[in-house]
Amino acid sequence: MDEPTPTPAPANPSPAPLPDPERYRKIAGRLISVAALVGVVILVSWVWEIIEQHPRTDDAFATANVIGVTPRVHGPIIRLNVQDNQEVKVGDLLFEIDPADYEVQRQNAEAALAALDQQIEVGKSQDETLKFQVKAAEAGIAECRAQQKQARDTLDRLKPLLPKGFATADDVDKAETAVKVTEASLAAAEQRLNQARASLSNLATLQAQRGGAVAAVNLANLELSYCKVVAPFPGKVINLNISGGAYASAGVPVFSLLDLRHWYVIANFREGEIRHFATGSNAEVYLLSAPGKRFAGRVQGIGWAVAPKDEIDLTRGVPAVPRELNWVHIAQRFPVRIYIENPDPDLFRMGASAVAIIK
Repeated sequence: MDEPTPTPAPANPSPAPLPDPERYRKIAGRLISVAALVGVVILVSWVWEIIEQHPRTDDAFATANVIGVTPRVHGPIIRLNVQDNQEVKVGDLLFEIDPADYEVQRQNAEAALAALDQQIEVGKSQDETLKFQVKAAEAGIAECRAQQKQARDTLDRLKPLLPKGFATADDVDKAETAVKVTEASLAAAEQRLNQARASLSNLATLQAQRGGAVAAVNLANLELSYCKVVAPFPGKVINLNISGGAYASAGVPVFSLLDLRHWYVIANFREGEIRHFATGSNAEVYLLSAPGKRFAGRVQGIGWAVAPKDEIDLTRGVPAVPRELNWVHIAQRFPVRIYIENPDPDLFRMGASAVAIIK
C-alpha cells in the first residue's frame, strides 16, 4: 500500500508580530499624566479645604495691655527705684514724689480740725447755760405779753370814761405810757431770746462744720499717700527716659508698664475668612522667634471696624471720587484678638511676629 506523500513545509515561515514599545510608552505617559492631574486636583482641594475651614495668617503680632504710670499729685521725684525694662511685682515702689508740701497740708488740716473740736467743746460746756437763757427769755416774753395785754385793757377801759368825767387825762396818759413800756419790754425780751437761740445755733453750726474738717484731713492724708507710686500689677517697665529729680505732673504719665499677666496675638485675617470662625474658637499660635513651639489660644473677639484707605473726603461739601481703575481688588483684613492660654514669659514680647491658625 502506498504511503501518503507529506505536504512540504514552506520555505520561509513568517515570524509572530512583536509588541510596539512606543505605543506602550504613550499609554503609560497618558495614565501617569491623568493620575498626576487627579492627584493635583485632590491635593489642591484638600489644601483649599484646610485653608477655608482653618484659616491661617502670618500677619500677626504678640501684644499685651500697657498702662501709663501716672501720678495723682505733682512734685519733684526724689526717689526712682526702677530702670527701663525692669520686671516689677505688684506693690513694688516705682518712684516717690517729694512729700514736704503734702505734709504741711496735712498738718494744717489737722490743726484746723483740732481748733474746731476745741470750739465745739467750749460750746458744749456752755450749752446748758444757753438753754437756761433761752427758757428764761421765753418766760420773760410771756410775762411781757401778759403785762402788755393788761396795760392795753386798762387803756381801753379808761378812754371811754374820759369824756364822761369818770377818768382824768392823767390816768389815760399813764395807761398809754404803760402800754409803751410793756411793748419795749417785750421787744427787749424777744431780743434776748434771739441772742440765746443764736448761741445755740452757733454750736450746731460748729458741729456741722466738723465733717468738712475731717474730710480735709482725710484728703491731705490721701494726697500724701499718693506721693509713693507702686506697681498695680506684675509687669515690665518700658519707655523710662527720666532720672531722679524730674518734675512729675499730676495726670501726666512718667513711663509705661507692660502687663505680664495676659498675652494676646492680634491676627489680621481677610474678610472672606472670618466667616469660618467665631468668638471662642480655638487657635494655634507660633512665634517667629520660636517656630518649633506651639501655643494654644482662644479667639477673644473679631474686629468690627477698620479705617478704609479709599475713604471719600466730604470736607469740601461734595464727594471727591478719584478716577482710578483697580484691576485687582485686595481683600480687607480685620484684626482678630486671640488670648494665649499658655504664654512663655521668656519668649513673648510685645510686637513679636507670629503666625495664627484657627482650629
